[in-house]
Amino acid sequence: MKKLLILFVLSLYVFQSHAQVFTGMSEIDKSKKEGVYTFVNTQEKFAAASWKAYLSKFGKVTEGKNGSFSSNDLMVPSISEKPLLVVSKVSEENKKVKLFISMATGSDEFVQTGHPKLTEASTWIEAFLKLVDLEEAVRVEEKKLAELINAQAKISKQTERLIREVDSNQRQINNLEERLKEAKVEKEKILTNQEQNKLDQKSKEDEIAAQKVAVEAAKQKIK
Repeated sequence: MKKLLILFVLSLYVFQSHAQVFTGMSEIDKSKKEGVYTFVNTQEKFAAASWKAYLSKFGKVTEGKNGSFSSNDLMVPSISEKPLLVVSKVSEENKKVKLFISMATGSDEFVQTGHPKLTEASTWIEAFLKLVDLEEAVRVEEKKLAELINAQAKISKQTERLIREVDSNQRQINNLEERLKEAKVEKEKILTNQEQNKLDQKSKEDEIAAQKVAVEAAKQKIK
């Protein structure tokens, strides 16, 4: 009875230290599995790709159906000196991306509440979650960069239009002497707009340059 009480207290300590990782059960490929799960702060497609890449650092990974991944030779020294049998699944539940991992360290011995390596497994999983956060930060910065580039493209189109207007106006001056004064007034307005456009374009170029630096800074955090 005392051993059970000590085990319960230890499991509570583990979950206080690793609040992002929980134990439970899930169905993978029509089979109930024991293991741990967490929630990933990104879209399901990104989470699946990142998880596969992360697993591949530790061994050969086979991708199954409906977001499932399996490996029978995963080497994670902090959890086990022997190859691990790992079956996992990335899915979306209640608008959250869930990662479930069934990790066997031996015959019918799965990492869950009470397992001596639960803390190490939680740390290993949380390292993946931190990596996903960094990757998501890169995507956010890249999205901002794309928006700035699109804004610049619109300004460039406006620049071309204003140039054409200037050319057309000059032809009017040459062909219509009787309307010279009116044409000159119109030309000054267009040139004013053109100068403002140049200022806008320079401002966007500066913003894009700064944003590129932000993107590279976010990428450097992953390396």
